[in-house]
Amino acid sequence: MVSLTITVCICTYNRAKYLAHTLSSLTQLKDTETLSWELLVIDNNSKDQTKSIIDEYNNQLPIRYVRETEQGLSHARNRALRECNGKVLIFMDDDVKVDIDWLSAYADAVNRFPDADYFGGRILPQWVTEKPKWIRDETMPLIGGLLVICDNGVEARYYRNTDVGPFGASFGIRRRLFEKLSPFRVDLGPKLDIPGRGDDYEYLLRAKRAGYRGIYCGPALCYHQTDPRRLRIRYMYRFGVQKGIAEKRISIEKHSAGSIIRELNYGIRGLLQLCKGRGDRFRQCVINMGIQRGLRQNICNIEGTRI
Repeated sequence: MVSLTITVCICTYNRAKYLAHTLSSLTQLKDTETLSWELLVIDNNSKDQTKSIIDEYNNQLPIRYVRETEQGLSHARNRALRECNGKVLIFMDDDVKVDIDWLSAYADAVNRFPDADYFGGRILPQWVTEKPKWIRDETMPLIGGLLVICDNGVEARYYRNTDVGPFGASFGIRRRLFEKLSPFRVDLGPKLDIPGRGDDYEYLLRAKRAGYRGIYCGPALCYHQTDPRRLRIRYMYRFGVQKGIAEKRISIEKHSAGSIIRELNYGIRGLLQLCKGRGDRFRQCVINMGIQRGLRQNICNIEGTRI
């Protein structure tokens, strides 16, 4: 394997207990002897024990701690673009557990596909509670986004049009891409207690439209801890609202301004699916209801998006 410099970045905000598990999994990485890599942790104004947790791993991981005072995940990611020392920047969430081959698998894909500029890994759920019975083997698209499930198989290959991802929980970009592409949009993504959406999706969408190619890296496996709150109907609706707001800002659906009629229609369809025993389709309809409301939101008023 050709020597490669990689920056792995975790952007975090008030999630010390999750971050500890993530850092612990990184200490178990294998086959990194030929890699020159750093772990960049961007602390977005955490008020909990985040800094002390990071300090506990200073002697076990090549950590570089940076505090970003401008609030919001997009601001933290843009700070990572400026701080990155590597030829490749890999973002990961602060609540994932990486497989022991996660980093070496990314490095292998970067070397094998020199014409590719972005990379997305395989993400499976790590259930905190018992897996819900309504979750089926083939995850519906919106449910997969809600639960951060990205499974396109175990191989490394170019992305197909039918593939989902990359997801923000585990994706990488080459320096030559982020030095040419505009940074992450700061009107998208989570901020404080507002679970905004779309910052990573919009960034990679621009990359695709600009002609950059991507690799799905199945061997780069991680497990995303499933917050039990995401399984609540109220959260699913709120997720849909934020997704609708993001779609409106990105102008993915220029023809659609959202409709109360469509929202009610999704509600009726969802109840019918529930009567048929399809809890997954019911929840998909709940998310679609939220999307319709989000598309009707005043996008200039982000503080009005709390549900």
